[in-house]
Amino acid sequence: MSAKSAPIPAQKQAPKNTTAILQLCFGGYSHQGCKPENQDAFVVNAPQSSKQLTKGAIAAIADGVSSANHAAQAAQLAVTQFSQEFYATPPTWSTKKSAVKVLTSLNQWLYGQASTLFSQANSHHNSTPQWLTTFSTIILKSATGYIFHVGDTRISRFRQEEYEVLTRDHNRKQGGKHLVLTRALGADSRIKVDFQQIDLQADDLILLTCDGVHEFVEEKQLATIVQQLPKCPTTQALESASQQITAQAIDNGSDDNVSCLLVYIRKTAKRDLVEIERDIMSKAIPPALKEGMKLDGYTVHKVIHASIRSHLYLVEAPETNEKLILKTPSQNFEDDTIYLQGFIREAWVGERINHPRIMKVKTDSQHSQFLYHVCEYIDGQTLADWMHDNPKPSIAQVRSITWQIITALRAFQRLEIVHRDLKPDNIMIDRFGCIKLIDYGTARIASLEESADHIEEAIPQGSLNYIAPETLLLMESSNISDLFSLGVICYQMLCGELPFKPMQRAQVTQSSYDDWQYRSIRQFRSDLPFWLDLALQQCTHPDPKQRYQAFSEFHQDLTKPNIDAVAHYKNQPILARNPVKFWQSTSAILLLLLLISLAL
Repeated sequence: MSAKSAPIPAQKQAPKNTTAILQLCFGGYSHQGCKPENQDAFVVNAPQSSKQLTKGAIAAIADGVSSANHAAQAAQLAVTQFSQEFYATPPTWSTKKSAVKVLTSLNQWLYGQASTLFSQANSHHNSTPQWLTTFSTIILKSATGYIFHVGDTRISRFRQEEYEVLTRDHNRKQGGKHLVLTRALGADSRIKVDFQQIDLQADDLILLTCDGVHEFVEEKQLATIVQQLPKCPTTQALESASQQITAQAIDNGSDDNVSCLLVYIRKTAKRDLVEIERDIMSKAIPPALKEGMKLDGYTVHKVIHASIRSHLYLVEAPETNEKLILKTPSQNFEDDTIYLQGFIREAWVGERINHPRIMKVKTDSQHSQFLYHVCEYIDGQTLADWMHDNPKPSIAQVRSITWQIITALRAFQRLEIVHRDLKPDNIMIDRFGCIKLIDYGTARIASLEESADHIEEAIPQGSLNYIAPETLLLMESSNISDLFSLGVICYQMLCGELPFKPMQRAQVTQSSYDDWQYRSIRQFRSDLPFWLDLALQQCTHPDPKQRYQAFSEFHQDLTKPNIDAVAHYKNQPILARNPVKFWQSTSAILLLLLLISLAL
């Protein structure tokens, strides 16, 4: 950092790279056995880039169903396509969503191939699907294993010399000892996939085997081979052990293909809290900047905002002279790891999301000694300022702004991100009426929450009076929570008030959903229609189950009156429609009766 007169903060000593990385070793072997063709396949994919943090490593095995005409091709396609397509899913998605999406698509393709070939053959005598395979995979991420399983391939584990089968074979006996497969990829247009999570520990040995192996090799024989492995086995040692296991299956009379894939866990990514905090706080927070100062080449032209939480500056980029916004955390939070984690997370999201209604982070400061990020410049004002300038906007104006916010929130939803701090100050609106969401440092990102480097939050994230009740009471949040915040903002845009009695942080006494009592917007703007009041009431319902369950539902009811909702409301007793008014009226009547009785 340079300036005419600016203190240069002491640079923190950057720690050695203590980021714990999941360390794995793989080794496998496959053979056709006594059959003329090997219809098994397995794959390993362990990226060394940032994908290991967001996606993890894959080990998968497939066993083509021999009765299918394209069994070998189906098995090979299943493992290779799954591995490729899984890493192509958004980095923000959870492991489960990514895997299920890919498996669903893969199953539909295999099933579709069968239907196409059968139609082309125009045969009424052979209805056997052409592409069938079992499939089992374990996705290893941080300190957790995510298992997805269809068929009778098997995933098992040796931990401290104890053997455990982790999957359930999808088969049944028929005609004595003959086993019939009951579930496989490509067998139906819809597929049911078994899913489970397991913890990973150092020195775990994961085994992926086909039925030609585990149906013929006893646990004692497996244990004998595994015990011969060196303490920290190499790939060559695991391949040798896999070959011994498959050879043992053949010696024991296996009449099928034989395949075995071994995964050894050298080290998990689980770290102590102190290590995570040390990494987060390894960079220096810049002091407050002034016009003319420079930070890593960015020249400050204007101080836009300064608060106890963060500082925003209008800067000029080096070389390009592009106008950008430079954001730094306040030095008040230099020891707050939760806040700093959120600040880093905001840059991570901003670099990976591309939507016209969401602020884009142009660059980050990963090679700098300072903690900051640089965002696109938005020439406009916050929605809070716009509301001050437009105290009684039309329904059409509010509807337009609300729809733009919805399109941005849908982008978050598709990426499995919850904003969690939606409020007027975090929404920018330019002079053309276009909006952009900003400040998503409190966002919940599904893929990062699966990481062992994620610090658990002890308090609800969000801004009081906009935060959803389920977050405040239960520490739970979803896209329906963002919908609640949107309803509050919409209500406030229309009348300048909040739908519930305003809360102060020191006065939060809510203990159940019943403590939130909706105030009709017609108390503040009698010119607004009744149907609009009902839409806002449902959008801001304290119980998330009673709220709209989709952004489109809310937008629909903002666009035109929901006649059914109006009729249903009018048919309710007054206690259900307006409990506050009911009890006020009841109390007044009781008081009147008491006064009459005293007078008599």
